Amino acid sequence: MNTQFKPLRRAASSARSALSLVAALTLAGGALAGSKTYTFDADFDLGLLSGVNHSAPNSNQLQLNAVGTTFPVMWIANAGEDTVSKFDTNANVELARYRTWFGPAGQAGHVSHLGDAYSGPAPSRTAVDINGNAYVLNRWFANRKPVLLKLLTEGFIDRNGNGVMDTSSGSTPLPMADTNGNGQIDDNEITDERVAWAVQVGDQNGLGRALCIGTDGNLWVGMFNTRQYYKYSSSDGSLLAGPVATTPTAGQPNSGAWQPYGCLIDKNGVLWSASLGGPLGKITNTASNTGPYTVASFPGGMYGIALGNDKVYTGSNNRVFDPATNTSAAIAGLGVSSAGIVVDGSGNIIAGTNTVQKVSPSGVTLWTAPLQAGGAYSVGIQVDANNDIFQIGYGSNRVHKYRGTDGAPLGTFPVGSVPYTYSDAAGFAARNSTTPTGTWTVTYDSGAAGTAWDRINWTDSVPAGAAVVVQYRTADVAANLAAQAYQTISKNVPFTASGKYIQVLTRLNASTTNASPVLFDLTINTKVTACDVDLDGDVDTADMALIRAGIGQVPAAGDPRDGNGDGVIDARDVRACTLKCTRSNCATN
Repeated sequence: MNTQFKPLRRAASSARSALSLVAALTLAGGALAGSKTYTFDADFDLGLLSGVNHSAPNSNQLQLNAVGTTFPVMWIANAGEDTVSKFDTNANVELARYRTWFGPAGQAGHVSHLGDAYSGPAPSRTAVDINGNAYVLNRWFANRKPVLLKLLTEGFIDRNGNGVMDTSSGSTPLPMADTNGNGQIDDNEITDERVAWAVQVGDQNGLGRALCIGTDGNLWVGMFNTRQYYKYSSSDGSLLAGPVATTPTAGQPNSGAWQPYGCLIDKNGVLWSASLGGPLGKITNTASNTGPYTVASFPGGMYGIALGNDKVYTGSNNRVFDPATNTSAAIAGLGVSSAGIVVDGSGNIIAGTNTVQKVSPSGVTLWTAPLQAGGAYSVGIQVDANNDIFQIGYGSNRVHKYRGTDGAPLGTFPVGSVPYTYSDAAGFAARNSTTPTGTWTVTYDSGAAGTAWDRINWTDSVPAGAAVVVQYRTADVAANLAAQAYQTISKNVPFTASGKYIQVLTRLNASTTNASPVLFDLTINTKVTACDVDLDGDVDTADMALIRAGIGQVPAAGDPRDGNGDGVIDARDVRACTLKCTRSNCATN
């Protein structure tokens, strides 16, 4: 994270032990099959940790990292061909390419401007939410309304009902045609089923040049020509608020109205807007759909914009703005030309259109790297999940990678025509400045298809303003989990779901004072059915053997061995459960 979190210490380990005893029925000294508790470091390591840790001295629990990270994926808008590249920043390869407008050439509605970033749809700004979904804005230079699209990172919209995810793989996007000739993308014209929706924004003279995600997960879109912002729902693309004019509110700092040219929203819900050489813009209360929105502006002269260290950094003019004092200063130590600008997980500032430079918040130059072979002039610059640096090669149709620790060149890799992305293309700002967050994702195999799941319980410590959010999804085939939508649940509240596998995503969100919640343990429980002791979905000889082994024990509430429900495990339970056998002769499957 760009700021140091303050994890809360565990009050007592006995609370965790008590939860585990209550959550799992005991059977011959072991936990009931089908229930699983994660509580120690080795348990948490069975899942994927992203932005969270169990490092000493806070072992056997999860808390947010002090150094920020993000998804290992960038979403790069290719302005010269109206597509977006989904790029794997670990493998350094393009995973998929999606159309943001009709094409290829010959398709109805196609606009030919290959290699030209300043005509036609020309997508540029992208944004990534804390769930990894991406949003892209077609700017539109030809007197048309800008178009905002949502791209799913997981799951799909089965528009043709074939049960298969029809989507791009590699660098070839699926075609899309304006079949009814109305000049807009209709839902039934979308062929890539990971494109969730596409909506028109503002009016035909707007020129969309700013896109950012708020603390509520919704989108703010800025119109350059009309000097307005609109707020849209990230779930369905519906208009929530706007237009909001960029003219400062009476009594607020006023360096004039500005033309939106990129934006980010901080953890307090304040939108900060670049303006292509004009003032630095500010809009407050963005989490509200009704306002009032207070607007202000400050002397500027910037191009790109970044957040970190509770400050606003701007490219081109290489300045840092302190919202606490409303004062601006040169970024100490930064001596390269810039357009886009970023802040990494430790709060260091990186910029450079050719030569790339990284400086600390105190102004120490950490490294300077010349443009590597195969590179070209770049507008955008990004930080990836490993805190390595990517230049978006506007002039090379490639991305250029540098090692974050020392600036060593790591190669250049192809994307689409005229990649022109300098907004939050990897979700780094969303995950570290707007909503400081981290996740732990674990998949549990019950061992039986169609397993009925009952509830998930966990022990946590959550400071005021922070949150622990738990979601699940299920499938009988592990590979099918990614196509399912996550469902949010409450602690220890029953739900209905079935499948051999259950995948649980636990999200830790910090407070606005940077206090981290702590997860001490999490228990997944199957639905307990009388006599189905091994929880494999049937009652057979294997269950009878387990009941016999427990004769004389006192059952816990809901123990499936107590077949007649009389509070005792004895031979009468064996007889009662034999009558409930679901297989011929009670044979084991």
